[in-house]
Amino acid sequence: MKILKLGGSAITDKKAYKKARLGQIKKLAKVIAEIWKKGERDLVIVHGAGSFGHAVVLKHDINGGINSDKQRVGYADTHAACSELSLFVVKALIGEGVPAISIPPAVIIKQKNKRICEFREGILNDYLSADYLPVLYGDMVPDNELRGSVCSGDQIMAWLGKNAEFLVFVTNVGGVMDDKGNLIPEITKNNFEEVSKHLKESPNDVTGAMKGKIKELLDLNKTSYIVNTDPERVKALLMGKKTTCTKIK
Repeated sequence: MKILKLGGSAITDKKAYKKARLGQIKKLAKVIAEIWKKGERDLVIVHGAGSFGHAVVLKHDINGGINSDKQRVGYADTHAACSELSLFVVKALIGEGVPAISIPPAVIIKQKNKRICEFREGILNDYLSADYLPVLYGDMVPDNELRGSVCSGDQIMAWLGKNAEFLVFVTNVGGVMDDKGNLIPEITKNNFEEVSKHLKESPNDVTGAMKGKIKELLDLNKTSYIVNTDPERVKALLMGKKTTCTKIK
C-alpha cells in the first residue's frame, strides 16, 4: 500500500478561514487519476484540514478538550468543516473518473489524550479490496480523556504507514528547507536535532506543523518523501522514481 497525503497548506489557504485551493485540488486530482488509471489501486489518500480545521478549532477554543455544550457544538462544527473540505477533494477525484470514497475519521478513530488508540481499519480495507480509493482526513475524533480532540492527517499517516510501502507528503514547498531556503535532501534520526533548528512552530497550527510531521515519520521503519505540488514530482514518487524532494528514513 502506498499512502499519499495532500497537506492542508497545499489544498487550502491556511491564512484564511475555510478557503480551499480548488485549482490546486483539481491539478492533484488529475495526477492521482493518471496513476489510478495505470493500475495503481493499492493507494490511500489522506488530506490535511488546513483552514477548514485549524482556524475552526481555534475559533471554538476546543484544542484542549470538550467540556461544555458550547464546545460540543464547536466539535460538530469543526467536523462538518473538515468533511466539507473532503467533499471538494472527493468530487475532484470523481470528476477525473476515480471512485473516491471519503471516510470520516470521526467514526473509525478514537484517541487518548490526542494520540490514536483505536483505529477501525476494516472499512478502509473493504473499500481497497473492492477497487475504490479511500480518502481520509484530519478531523475531530472521540478522546477517552479529553472527550474530543484533533486527529491530524499526519497521525493517520503514521498509523497507516506501519503497513505501507512508502509515504508521500505533498506540501506548498519543495521539501524541508533550512533557514537559508535550501532544500534538505534527507532527514534521519542522526541529523534531526540539527535539522529541527530550522523548523519553526506555528502558533495557529494545532497539529504541530512540519516539526510534528517529521517526529511522527522518524518513528516509522519506512521511507517517506516530502514534495511540493508539482504534478510531475508527485507522479514520479508514486511511480518509484527519483525527483526533487526531502527523503525521510
